[in-house]
Amino acid sequence: MRVSSAILFDFADAASASVACDTLQELGYEPMLHEGNRVHIHVDGEDLTSALEIAQTYGGKLVEQASISSEAVTNTAYSLDAITIPAHVVNEDLNAQDELDEELHNWNDDADEYRDEFKPDDGSYNHFSG
Repeated sequence: MRVSSAILFDFADAASASVACDTLQELGYEPMLHEGNRVHIHVDGEDLTSALEIAQTYGGKLVEQASISSEAVTNTAYSLDAITIPAHVVNEDLNAQDELDEELHNWNDDADEYRDEFKPDDGSYNHFSG
């Protein structure tokens, strides 16, 4: 399980926070602007240094850092808890039974019956036509 960090930076003014937020976004971070002059980001271990340098460049100060699990980041980003799965998708065994009842099957299952149906060449190359 990978562990990420949630970092909150505080800036002197809203303009500095906005510019830092834009720079972080350009570099692939997903910053969130809070309360005008605070920026919140999630980083992995190797990205921490560059995030700190960018924030310090624009006058940001580290307010708080918390360790979060990768599952929490994924659930927050993709809302996996909110994905609904319709019941007709879950019961795949019922769909398979319907296919058997309707005699739906793969064409390759019948391939042996038609193996000799199309042979354009009889393969007789033992002679020279003059």
